[in-house]
Amino acid sequence: MSAETHSNPLGKFGVWFAGRLPFFYSTWVTTLGSVLSIIAVFLLLMALVLNVYNHLLHRPVNAYVGTVTFMLLPALLILGVLLILLGTVIHRRRVSRGEAGPAAIEIGGVEFMRKAAVVGFMVLIGMVLFSSFGYEAYHYTESTDFCMNVCHEVMEPEGVAYSRSAHANVECVECHIGPGAEWFVKAKLSGLRQVAAVLRNSYSRPIPAPVHNLRPARETCEICHWPTKFHGSKLIMRKHTESDRENTRSVSSLIMKVGGHPQPGVRATGVHWHVDPANEVRYRSIDDKREKIVEVIQKTPEGEIRYLLEDEEFGEDEGEWRIMDCIDCHNRPTHIFETPGQALDDAFTAGLLETDVPWLRKVADRALWELEPGDDTVAAVSNFLTETYAADHPDDLSALQADLPNISGVIAAILERNIFPRMGITWGTYASNLGHMDLDGDFADTGCFRCHDEMHVSEDGLYISQDCDACHTLLSERETDPDALPDFVADFLSEGE
Repeated sequence: MSAETHSNPLGKFGVWFAGRLPFFYSTWVTTLGSVLSIIAVFLLLMALVLNVYNHLLHRPVNAYVGTVTFMLLPALLILGVLLILLGTVIHRRRVSRGEAGPAAIEIGGVEFMRKAAVVGFMVLIGMVLFSSFGYEAYHYTESTDFCMNVCHEVMEPEGVAYSRSAHANVECVECHIGPGAEWFVKAKLSGLRQVAAVLRNSYSRPIPAPVHNLRPARETCEICHWPTKFHGSKLIMRKHTESDRENTRSVSSLIMKVGGHPQPGVRATGVHWHVDPANEVRYRSIDDKREKIVEVIQKTPEGEIRYLLEDEEFGEDEGEWRIMDCIDCHNRPTHIFETPGQALDDAFTAGLLETDVPWLRKVADRALWELEPGDDTVAAVSNFLTETYAADHPDDLSALQADLPNISGVIAAILERNIFPRMGITWGTYASNLGHMDLDGDFADTGCFRCHDEMHVSEDGLYISQDCDACHTLLSERETDPDALPDFVADFLSEGE
């Protein structure tokens, strides 16, 4: 065996490969670098064509395209060039020690052209296959299906809630990552930690909320939503079903003072005063859920006011500071979990449950509180309803049984989309900050009342108001008599029926 054959790790084939094929050299390191460089150049050209194509057709650019085009592909090309240089250095050292001869590049002749054609064809096919599969894989990894079903199975509850939301046609990455490379890298580093937690079965149950490293809403939500636009006031009505024998219908209505930024130079009003560009609200919370807010700093063109929570002891450096944005109130804009009362009210309003079954609202509420979804949730609900009616309302059992399959299915569906025992999720685990009521419909120090509690006071004796009329004007509260409703509310209800 010759010295040259011995020095080449691929033996005789390596000598033939290094000595006869063009643009490849006598070490496998340089060969690998050449292949990577060729692929990177091809993909960069393809990315350039795609970018031009998207620009000409005014197509939106995907959140990850910039990262792949401007970070990953150039890095691949640089890696290939570095490998070529490293392989060349290795080869020269071998030559200096007399262990290998110089690489021969045989150019010209029929045999060379035949080999070059074969190699070129194989490289072309490989690049086409690599780019096609790579492109599809890249898109799949940013799809909702991938996020919910492949590597994020622990996110099943969030996925179920997402699929029912108004944002169900918005890809996960558009809100959780947004455009640009910086947050892409942050999200993927966080994703690696999550994958490790899943493999070790050490992830939190339930998944903690809020997400403390979430991208600011002004860089994601406000790409589509414009909170500073003037919205004025909105009429909001909620239909209820009471827990009496007749399942009496009732209506709550109010005027929500959404407000906003009417025009340049005019101060914002209403709830959206908080997002007026002229105003800044910063707060400090001392718990992970941002429910215990101990300090608020309000900065406006008139000056700055600092509010502290009265009668509470806390350290000057304790907690987390945050600039208030959309997510502080709209904290469940997509992954919305219902309350039992809300879910039943909606079911009755939509006609999924009928009021002609006596006591149905009351007994259904008990079922939601006392049962959990399981292997056969419908059967469990059916048995619970039958036993409860037989014990508490035997005279109305026949009315229940006439529609029992449908009633059981509706209640089971409510349970299965809100309760996830494996993940430790039950009623109220993920509460909404859009309001100030608890699960029973009573006032609670959550939502708006985290700050608007008249307990946050400034040095001058000013306090953050809890005046109801600052945000809304109540028109009716669970009103059962249609004649007692304001005329325009009654007219609006009659038009919708």
